[in-house]
Amino acid sequence: MNAKRSEIKARILTVRMPISEVGFFNSLIDGLDRIALTRTRKKGEGVVDIIASPDRFDELIKIVEGMKKHVKDLEIIGESSFEELNF
Repeated sequence: MNAKRSEIKARILTVRMPISEVGFFNSLIDGLDRIALTRTRKKGEGVVDIIASPDRFDELIKIVEGMKKHVKDLEIIGESSFEELNF
């Protein structure tokens, strides 16, 4: 399984927000013309991983920064590794 993980070409941005904002945030990301996918880490927590291709990652960070004025208490935690995700 580790060999498979080394083949994955993606970067992950982790964010935190109130649970009540997660659905809205996921809809915003889904509407971004396939820039990224979202994944909630644990039910009941407001931690969301945003998975993007490496060539769109900087663009994703700028977009998420802009979403801070629309998504209540959105906080960018930082880039995560696949080992942190439990795929």
